[in-house]
Amino acid sequence: PSPTAAISSPPASVSEICAAADAHAAALANFKATLKPDATIEQVRAAQDQVSKTYEELAKASENLAQQRAEAVMAAEAKFNAAVAAVPDNATLTQAADSLRDEASNVEAAIRDLRTEVKC
Repeated sequence: PSPTAAISSPPASVSEICAAADAHAAALANFKATLKPDATIEQVRAAQDQVSKTYEELAKASENLAQQRAEAVMAAEAKFNAAVAAVPDNATLTQAADSLRDEASNVEAAIRDLRTEVKC
């Protein structure tokens, strides 16, 4: 392949990371949209399951690339999952919504940093 062709399209691993980061960001945005006063804990946990699935794809895609940024996303994701798990089943969503929204925003920020580093 000519050098210009190699430069014009990112390596597969970068495009995989970018696609996985996009999917994870969309799942986080959906999670935050779920945090409405009439939402049930089950709906929130279902949205969190989607966040977890897309996170696993992102972790797999970024295994060998941007390791430090991937670790920052991993740490933010762990705090997010712990926050969701800590919500008691009998809690009202209003009580938990702000902290869950904050944790989701922290993961989104870590993803933005990852996307910047791999040049999505």
